[in-house]
Amino acid sequence: MDRAAVEKSLDYTFTDEIWLKQALTHPSSDQKRSTNLNYERLEFLGDAVLELVVSRELFARYPKADEGELTKMRSAIVSRAHLSGLADKLGWGEQLTLSPQLEANGGRKAVSILANTFESVIGAVMMDSNYNAARKVTYRIMEESLDKAHTLISVNYKGELLEKLQAINNVGPKYITELVDAAKPAGPFRARVMWGEREIGCAEGQSKHKAEVAAAAQALELKLFET
Repeated sequence: MDRAAVEKSLDYTFTDEIWLKQALTHPSSDQKRSTNLNYERLEFLGDAVLELVVSRELFARYPKADEGELTKMRSAIVSRAHLSGLADKLGWGEQLTLSPQLEANGGRKAVSILANTFESVIGAVMMDSNYNAARKVTYRIMEESLDKAHTLISVNYKGELLEKLQAINNVGPKYITELVDAAKPAGPFRARVMWGEREIGCAEGQSKHKAEVAAAAQALELKLFET
């Protein structure tokens, strides 16, 4: 673990390094599970911190949003797909202590592991200091996500599909997007969602992005990947 690199990404310095080490230790490498020297307990705490921080920030930023809309925005921001993307961008996957087998199977890029890591690191800051410190760290990392909360609601369909597929065999979807009519370069577009050799969703939209989101939503609705 490169402590300096993680602390730089957080803009936070740990007083007790043991919390950071625990947050970056996957259960697969914890030989004495009874000692709980892995990220599971910190993940539990970090999840609660994130829910509260994000809820409070959304409540303040979007005074005209009703409960349903606020709930959707929060769900998108704290979704496992979104959290894993943030953790990957911050380089935390490379800092994880994993079992050799899990590492060989791509564990450092697995959506569930990266999302758990994000939550556990926030929990570690909480335990090393206090809620206010964890809130400040969370806000700094998630400020852009909070600004784009409305956009994330639609993007979340793609993220949710990615998470579900990777949980099955660690393989994500691929999107093949093309014009419906080549004579109309402005659209509409048709997007196909491929999972390996299988097509699990197909939809149209006025932009490539909208077509892909609609195709992901269809794939989640039809659940063809579960057959």
